[in-house]
Amino acid sequence: MKKILTPILVVFALITAVSAQADDRKAKAENLVKAAIAHYQKVGEQQAYADFSKPNTEFFQGEFYLFVMKASDGSHVFHAVNPKLVGKNLTGLKDTNGDLFVKALWENAVANGSTWTSYQWVHPETKKIAPKVVYSEKAGDLVFSTGYYE
Repeated sequence: MKKILTPILVVFALITAVSAQADDRKAKAENLVKAAIAHYQKVGEQQAYADFSKPNTEFFQGEFYLFVMKASDGSHVFHAVNPKLVGKNLTGLKDTNGDLFVKALWENAVANGSTWTSYQWVHPETKKIAPKVVYSEKAGDLVFSTGYYE
């Protein structure tokens, strides 16, 4: 009986640990977006975007970086990792499964106030396609987002 129970307990412990890590990452994404919105409302656009751009800070922690879109049309007004995306509307962009993920996260955030979106994207470190999970929240006329790779 002990020989059977031990592997089951090990598997349960691993599943619990992975689940707890996913919950922590979800909470981190939500908290980052909420802190970014509060900061933006406190200091204004120019200072907030400057602060959001600085790596290894409260607003930019490795894979947790911010991007901001207009609620009116989904065009990017800020992107911490790729400033070349500013001014571009990527709602027609598809992931490797053919899903219009930018459109989905933008539309759902605008319609519901906040949303979680999962899609397949190239991991910046491994350069391999990996599942990415993004939390987005509408604040005024903007949608703030961040996410992580699973």
